Amino acid sequence: MLKNNLSKNDVLLCGLAFTSRTETLEEYLKDKVRSLTVVAISSCFLKENLSYCRVYENGILADKFKIPNLRIKDYKWYRQPLILLVFIINWLSIALVVLKLKKRFDLCIGISHSFTFMGVIFKKFRIVRKLLYYCIDYYIPQDKINFNSLFVRMINFIERFIVKNSDYVWDISPNIAEYRAKVGGVKKFSYKNMIVPLGYASHLKRFESIENINRWDIGFVGTITVSQGLQLLIESLPDIVKEFPLVRVKIIGDGPFLKELKANVHQRGLKDYFNFLGFIKEEKKMLDILSKCAIGVALWNHSIDDKNIICADPGKTKLYALCGLPMIVTKVASIADEVKRRKAGLVIEYDLKALIEAFDYLLKSDETLRLYRENAASLGRKYTSEHIFDCAFKEAFNIFNILE
Repeated sequence: MLKNNLSKNDVLLCGLAFTSRTETLEEYLKDKVRSLTVVAISSCFLKENLSYCRVYENGILADKFKIPNLRIKDYKWYRQPLILLVFIINWLSIALVVLKLKKRFDLCIGISHSFTFMGVIFKKFRIVRKLLYYCIDYYIPQDKINFNSLFVRMINFIERFIVKNSDYVWDISPNIAEYRAKVGGVKKFSYKNMIVPLGYASHLKRFESIENINRWDIGFVGTITVSQGLQLLIESLPDIVKEFPLVRVKIIGDGPFLKELKANVHQRGLKDYFNFLGFIKEEKKMLDILSKCAIGVALWNHSIDDKNIICADPGKTKLYALCGLPMIVTKVASIADEVKRRKAGLVIEYDLKALIEAFDYLLKSDETLRLYRENAASLGRKYTSEHIFDCAFKEAFNIFNILE
């Protein structure tokens, strides 16, 4: 039987490393449970293997070690089948870690389908008693038949299996249940779930006055994929620097579209305006850089085949708010209405003219920029992980007690 509160339980947390989700839950749980084992696998697109296992006993780090994983350089068509191998190796890595530790767990929390799958296996073998699936994305297959479409359909099949075998489901966005029913054929009332949006630990908050920032810096943080819309930012920059010649763009992150993005910048003769900082694993360093920018961008392109943003709760918008960074966001983002309502940034269509006008509006006036920075910081205070997870775990344990 699962104990009635977190402090008496041994918890296993599995997720992707350095995406904020795993680290945020690790930070929240480590001193709230009897023991916490964190198995975090880094992205296969990173140049360095940053996968790790950390074991906490009564809030104290008792053990830590690296975990092997497979890395691929990019997502070109001939490398796409390697993603299947990445999944398998990740599952084996998680299984080997848990077997090595020779422990049983009261609760397993899997972040995303790829990591919760092993939680189902552990539950079948009674290594874990209860399984909580934290769904942070739901993939919508393309209409055309290609590797990506087939791969997404396979993921949705696995996701259906996970939902069926989980004791409780946290969905990061309200759209997930709708598309899970529409695409995956999982009826909304056939499982127990609640909405648990992304949050960040309150101690990560940053806010710099307008006098202390790099007044003309534009920031981006995230995995660099074709759907992030950075192509539009590159296209807009010649017009922006005509009006604001000191503008510079700081790109924090890595991903399968990075090489093409850099080539685009070089071909347009804009390399002096872009600073590609790569993936920054030191959280403090990343936040310090971001908080000194004037504006953050989140320009998802919903016109391309990748529609995954529809079911996501993107971390970058909340990270910008946490740093008091006004943002320019395309309408497809789930947080767009709130950003607009609270004047924490500007919401636009994925359109060149609209982006140029948004930059002009936010950058031309200190008063405007100062107001939007304050509003962004106010929005950031709403999404602290402490508030979000306090409510989520209270509800989860109510459900677990009912299921006993």
